[in-house]
Amino acid sequence: MKIATRTTNKGWKMAPKQVEVVAINGGWTTIRDLDTGFTEKVRNGELENHTEITKATPVTAELVIEKAKASARVKMDINERKNGKVDPLYLPQYTAYTTELADGSKKRSIDKGDDVALALRKLTLDAVYSTAASSTGISQRGLRDRFAHLNPGMQRMNLGNMIRKALKEALNAGF
Repeated sequence: MKIATRTTNKGWKMAPKQVEVVAINGGWTTIRDLDTGFTEKVRNGELENHTEITKATPVTAELVIEKAKASARVKMDINERKNGKVDPLYLPQYTAYTTELADGSKKRSIDKGDDVALALRKLTLDAVYSTAASSTGISQRGLRDRFAHLNPGMQRMNLGNMIRKALKEALNAGF
């Protein structure tokens, strides 16, 4: 609750009095008399000594521990997160899949599920670069320089989008 002192002595209003600040809008403030509960609007200049009154809650060790536990981040196992499923309301255009890597571990990922995505799933990043270079006409060196600042997943995504664009342009040129 905000408390201020009203300093007007215009008309029948008397000496400075403490009031509750209800709302401030532009140059006007809505106040409430603490004694009578009467609410009115006054100019901001009629108020001074604004103070915030809060109810103090005692701090105990249990409260501090409880708050720390509530704000602690919990690392979840990768297999527990959505269990490889994509929320259809959040990402309706994507499909999730799990692939087994050479070392026997599994990797979950999502993609568009179209022909390009299916073809790129089984390729290494180097093979994706060579596929993109052959379909777009840009050298592998130029593509690697262009996407060097991105992580491997972002590189695959951008290269896949370039391949999709090249295929779309080739289809449109054929008609």
